[in-house]
Amino acid sequence: MQNFRVTLSRRQCLKLAGLALGGAGLLRDAVADERPDTLESPRVQRHSVDQPQITIATATGRHTVYVDIVFDRDTSDSTLKGKRPPPPDEGVLFVVTVVRPISLSNSGVPFATDILFVTQDGRIIEIHPAIMPNDARVFTANIPVKAALQTRAGLIRSLDIVAGDHVLHKIFGRTV
Repeated sequence: MQNFRVTLSRRQCLKLAGLALGGAGLLRDAVADERPDTLESPRVQRHSVDQPQITIATATGRHTVYVDIVFDRDTSDSTLKGKRPPPPDEGVLFVVTVVRPISLSNSGVPFATDILFVTQDGRIIEIHPAIMPNDARVFTANIPVKAALQTRAGLIRSLDIVAGDHVLHKIFGRTV
């Protein structure tokens, strides 16, 4: 009788352990992971769900920011109201279907934020850095825009974002 040895990758071992604990179908996935015909492009997962991402193109390079996308908000209140500060590379992208001036407030947000206003073609036209926590002022774009990006304060400074830089995403018709 011949002896043969099977070598499994760490990922395969973990999936097999999951199968032993009751995870159905994990053996099939463990074997498929090593087959080149089943490879897909990597997906971003944060908080156990796929999270959309945008790219900000600046003079220092292209930078990924993970966003929650909010369409057509009727109020100027932020969705960050009453929440904990997100990681430095996360934010909320407020998008309108009809290009118009957008207004945002930091009222009720317990941490400082940055706000960027973005035109229909993805160009950043207005920047409001380091807005203080619970600041009741309403920040409105001076011209009609497609979106506003609100992030934890410091993103503008850390990425050297200036007016004229671009946000790349299919919403703006520009992708990486």
